Amino acid sequence: MNFNHDRELTPAELEAIDVHKYYLSKKAGRDVGIEHAIADWMMHHSKRWRQSRLKKEMDEQLAEILKHKWIESEKAGRDVGEQAVIDWIVNYADHWRRWKKNQ
Repeated sequence: MNFNHDRELTPAELEAIDVHKYYLSKKAGRDVGIEHAIADWMMHHSKRWRQSRLKKEMDEQLAEILKHKWIESEKAGRDVGEQAVIDWIVNYADHWRRWKKNQ
């Protein structure tokens, strides 16, 4: 398998692959090389890693939305409900996702 690392894999994926390469190399007693590590990770680990990461990001995003709802409800002196969710999505979601992507 031949991958263009800079275009197809995110920095987080490359970091996970680097850790995977370390353990593969340790087990093999030699450096297995990045191409082998990528191929093995893609075949055996990427789907579970991506699902886990997506769930974690969704949970973190929900926590941010609930914090925003709490803050806006405190300001209004009442539960502002769904309006705070919509407000967060419209005004903060893109910024939060960009920030999260760069972590």
